[in-house]
Amino acid sequence: MLRRATLLSITLGSMLTSIASFAHYPILTCNVGHNDQSKLVICEASFSNRAKAPNVIMEVFSDEDEVLSSGVTDEKAMYQFPLPEGDYFILMDAGPGHVLEISNDEVNNNL
Repeated sequence: MLRRATLLSITLGSMLTSIASFAHYPILTCNVGHNDQSKLVICEASFSNRAKAPNVIMEVFSDEDEVLSSGVTDEKAMYQFPLPEGDYFILMDAGPGHVLEISNDEVNNNL
């Protein structure tokens, strides 16, 4: 009986630990900025547990589903691309269960 209770405790503890390790979600913060030549959209990818998200797949699409930009976040979890004309959306793919899509309406544009 003691062996069964110990096994049950270990199993439940393992399950709760594994659930806690996956209990975060992707966050994508994007702003319009500019360099000397043009306007840029500058994004920072992270997770709700405050971890940065380097080497994450990033894709930018037009409303007509044309790929406008694609690549990965850098070692600082940053990704930038030229500001598209018209509406667009940004897809952050950090792996299964960690995909996020935002529209241009969610990009902070203070210019």
